[in-house]
This record gives sequence, structure tokens and C-alpha cells, in this order.
Amino acid sequence: MLVASSTLAADDSASRSDRIGRGIAIALAIYLIFVAWPVWRYAATSGSMLPLVIHLTMLGYTLALLLAPVRARRPAMDWLTLTIGPVMYVELRWIIAGLGAPHHDAILVEWERLLFPSDPSATLAPRLSFAPLSELLHLAYASYYLLIYLPPVVLYARRRRDALVSTILALAVVYGVCFVTYVLFPVDGPRYLVGPAAAPDGPIRSFVLTLLDRGSSRGTAFPSSHVAASVVSALCALRYQRGVGIAVTIVTAALTLGTVYGGFHYAVDALVGVILGGLAWLVSAELLEPLASRGVQSATAA
Repeated sequence: MLVASSTLAADDSASRSDRIGRGIAIALAIYLIFVAWPVWRYAATSGSMLPLVIHLTMLGYTLALLLAPVRARRPAMDWLTLTIGPVMYVELRWIIAGLGAPHHDAILVEWERLLFPSDPSATLAPRLSFAPLSELLHLAYASYYLLIYLPPVVLYARRRRDALVSTILALAVVYGVCFVTYVLFPVDGPRYLVGPAAAPDGPIRSFVLTLLDRGSSRGTAFPSSHVAASVVSALCALRYQRGVGIAVTIVTAALTLGTVYGGFHYAVDALVGVILGGLAWLVSAELLEPLASRGVQSATAA
């Protein structure tokens, strides 16, 4: 009887994770369909079809997973957000340019003046002009992908699929809000308008600036997805693997300061990123509750 109950519980857990993965994939497919037009428009005006090919490949991959048998698609479906997420970020430069909407830095500067006595993205680094601190904060900023990918990888290695899928759901929520905001309300950020902050030079800072020059998408400053996603990752890690969560939280705090210290974001970008990260974590928990309740009911009925 106990064996049967355990088997039913495991089956229900797998079913719940499958439903979450399918829901994320459907949301991603809808987003990719809607933004296909500005990608096509950018490709047509730039004379390069590569952006459109990349976009359609992501859409085709997502649709193929939705059509595949459940058991066959599980690993790929679980990791879908983190598999195509970086490419979706890169293509935002094409989507924003394809739409041709005005950028809204002037509004952000006004908000900055209302909330802060000075311009932190320009004044923080000169006030704290200490080379080791600069290198430490730039290192934290460069650790972004480690903060996002390490907790899920650890959960996957420990075969905690439920926690893994719940973490990726929270990340999908925060990335969804950020990406839609970038499309509808593009903001360049201070690095594009006045250059990076006057922080002390160093090898890590030089690496970060080179990385941003090659990989950053213009118009994606508000809110800071670096901050928002790192906050989500930290909160999820604290819930499911406390030791990892404490480490991620410490680095996330340094990253949040580093986004402003390096002049990569307005302070309001980072502030809203923190708030958005917390809200996305709460929303994902609310989304999980009905699925968890359904699982309890199924186990009780069995």
C-alpha cells in the first residue's frame, strides 16, 4: 500500500512538472509568434536574414517540443527557458530596432531625480574609487549567468525535478515581464548615452566592458533583468537549497550594486529589478499552489 502511494505521489509530481513545462513552452511560443514581425522587419531593412532564421529556429524548436511525446521531451522541456533565453535576449536588439519605437531614457532620468539626491550611475564610482572594490563589483556583475544557471544545475544533479521546474517557472515569469517591457518601453541606460561610469580600471572591468560591447542589447535597461533574475534565483535557492541560496544572495547583492556602480543601469533600473524579482517569485508561488493542491487531492483520493 505504501509502495503504491509513493508511486502515485511520484507520478503526480512528474505530471505537475510536465504541466508547468508545457505552460512555459506555450507562453514562449506565443511570445515568439507575436515578435516575429519586428524581427522580419529588421531582417528586411538590414539585408541580413540571419536574425529571422535564428528566431524561426527558436520558434520551431519550441513547437516541436510541444508536439513531442511527454516522456521524450521532458529534459529538453524542463530546460527550455534557460536554453533559448540567452538567444531571446540577444534578439531583443532586432525586435526593438524593428519596431522603431522611441526610447524612454528621459523619463527614467526624471524618475531618478525624484528618487535619489544625485545620479548614482554617474557619482557612485567616483565616490567609491577603490580599485579592489571596483574589481569585486564588476566580478559580481560578470557572475550573472553563474547565478542563474548554477542553482538549477545543482537541483538537476540531485534529481530534484520538482524544485528545478519551480525555479525555472519563476525565472520564466521574471524574464517574460522584463522582455515584454523592453519591447514596449525601451530604455538604453547610461552606458549608451554617456558611457560607463568613471570607475577604476582593472582586468575584470575591462573584460566586463568588452563583454557588454559585444553581447548587450540596446533598449534593455529598464528594469535590470540582471538584478531581477538574480533575485529570483536567490529566493528560489534559499527555498530549495539553503547553502547555495546564501552564496547566491551575497553575490546578488554585490551584482545589484555593481550594475549602478559600473554605470550600466540607472539606480531606478536596479531598484525596480529587485522589486520585480520579489514579485515574480511570489507570483510563481501562487501559480504553483493550484497544481500542488491538485496533487494533494489526487494522492488523497488514491
